[in-house]
Amino acid sequence: MNLDKQWWENFTQTNQNFRKTCVINNVLSAEEVEDLTNAINEALLEKLKSGEKGGFRLYFPEENAAKVNNKYKDKMFTDHPQPGETLQEYFKRSFGQKFGIIFNAAERYSPYIAEKLMMFTKPLIDAIGLPAAGMHATVFIGDYGWTPLGIHQDHKGANVIHFHLGPGEKTMYTWEENKYKELTGGKQNNHDITPLLEEAEVYTFGTGDLYYMPWDQFHIGKNDEYSIGITFWFNNPTKATYFDNVMNTFYTQYIDDNNEEVINPQKEYAENPTTFDDVMGLFKSDEIMSMSVKDFFQRIHSDYKYSLISNHGWENTPQTRKQLDQYEIDDYDHLKSKTIKAPQPFKIIYDNSNEDSFVFFVRGYKMEIRKSNFLPEIIDKINSFQHINTEDLLANINSEWPEEAGLYFLSMIYDKRGFDVIH
Repeated sequence: MNLDKQWWENFTQTNQNFRKTCVINNVLSAEEVEDLTNAINEALLEKLKSGEKGGFRLYFPEENAAKVNNKYKDKMFTDHPQPGETLQEYFKRSFGQKFGIIFNAAERYSPYIAEKLMMFTKPLIDAIGLPAAGMHATVFIGDYGWTPLGIHQDHKGANVIHFHLGPGEKTMYTWEENKYKELTGGKQNNHDITPLLEEAEVYTFGTGDLYYMPWDQFHIGKNDEYSIGITFWFNNPTKATYFDNVMNTFYTQYIDDNNEEVINPQKEYAENPTTFDDVMGLFKSDEIMSMSVKDFFQRIHSDYKYSLISNHGWENTPQTRKQLDQYEIDDYDHLKSKTIKAPQPFKIIYDNSNEDSFVFFVRGYKMEIRKSNFLPEIIDKINSFQHINTEDLLANINSEWPEEAGLYFLSMIYDKRGFDVIH
């Protein structure tokens, strides 16, 4: 199905401008279902290889439906699927029982998922705007019966679109917020499900179907047969949550949060200046120290927005090539006379207003390099999403920049997944 502007207009009419739960059948073709299933296989493997255990949960309903099994979860990060082994074969070999996996930030580990879901939803985002906290993708895998989280309500403002890949069906049970509060007092993660089912709205969907649900619905899912679903979250944050996100930009871009030097006990603690010096020593740049409070917040707020826009709204950055296979930016010779292409729809964002440095954002990562007038032209050409030869791309660099400097600039972008080498 062509998810164009008209399709999404019909979608918003069906769900009454994101206020009503709905199911739309046969949204994905058989080929798209297969491709997304394969991409989830890839994303899961990359997640396990990365060692990044955050945002990954494994449940065995026969043991304890609500408890994460950390023993088997940790085992998955050392015992990966074998070459040619399907997910179902791997799960059968590893678990031998019914299970549930909830896996956040799938877009970080699969270029296909990041590009495909964003191209699916681009007409919608163009029409309604970018959610202030961006989007993320969560994968549900297994035959776990009731969702291990119990009956719950999602984060305020976080609306969800679920693309169901099957092969098994899934059924969602929902309760209007006020009705559920009358029945239970608003109990979150409620596993006393059966007495409440007669008051629920019921939605069943299968392979290739789309399920939409607004954030304020209390809900629980059930799938007794093995299935995979990938959910696309529109994160409309509260103002306090948005502020936290902006401040996290400050921590990640301006603070050396890897410093593990221990601060020793201090006499005359209140008057002792050394802890203040320690805090100031964590700053990666002196520039921000001379700003007014308002200018400081404007800077980190802009950084947050530019980072999000450069990743076309995905809140999670992709793995860098250094993280994937120890790529070194200094090893740039391989980029000579290569044809490259940027992945759609991800455009590099740049700020050319600084007198000394050129600031640019690639797939959510902020970088700086010595300023030169030809850098915007290079980025504009990359942003065309056309096949470009790197020799042509660097043809206009001036005498101040040798070819090696231009290749280093390209290597910075390549590391952050700003383009792919075609041949």
